[in-house]
Amino acid sequence: MPKALILLFLLSLAGSAGAHPVIFQGGTVVSSANMPSLSDNQLMYSWTSRWATGFNHWRFSEGQDNTELYLAKANYLLYRKNAEASQGNVYLHAGAGAVDSELDRRATEEVYMAGVDLDWETRTLYTSLKSYYFSSPGVTDLTMTQARVGVSPFEAAYDQLQAWVMLQAMYTPEVQREVMLTPLLRFFYRNVLWELGASTRGDWMLNLMVHY
Repeated sequence: MPKALILLFLLSLAGSAGAHPVIFQGGTVVSSANMPSLSDNQLMYSWTSRWATGFNHWRFSEGQDNTELYLAKANYLLYRKNAEASQGNVYLHAGAGAVDSELDRRATEEVYMAGVDLDWETRTLYTSLKSYYFSSPGVTDLTMTQARVGVSPFEAAYDQLQAWVMLQAMYTPEVQREVMLTPLLRFFYRNVLWELGASTRGDWMLNLMVHY
């Protein structure tokens, strides 16, 4: 098999476990992303290499007040570009469910979400941008935008430990008025991905994803 095809195959496998919204057909992903001000927990099943559906729970926190969102969610791979040594993806997100907000002192209401997720990566460089919008008739709308850039100090085979050094910028204007910068370390081994970090203002971050 030509080296370029082997590299693309490895990229697709690494990308599938690299927190992508859709993985291989028949794959299931359990993921949990956590910070003091925000958490995102998902259980998703990929029906094809383009479609995934499942359940999504979000928490946005401001002090002691929380907004909890419970969603049935669908992810769709809109576009993929495979180059000789890189891969780029565009994903769309949509969901509907219920929200319970202490921020607005309201009762449970229906909520809808939409989002877009873009990434481009090689085996040693990674960039991504995602933006989500949550809307409910009785609760203040919420938005979350996140950008990442990362480098890997070495190239690893698929069955070896992979390590990344990343910088994340996140903006949730309805909860925090400033952009939160978080240096982090990402590790991936076989079907398990985990991330550890701390923001420049001292907030911890712990993320975990398993696919099977």
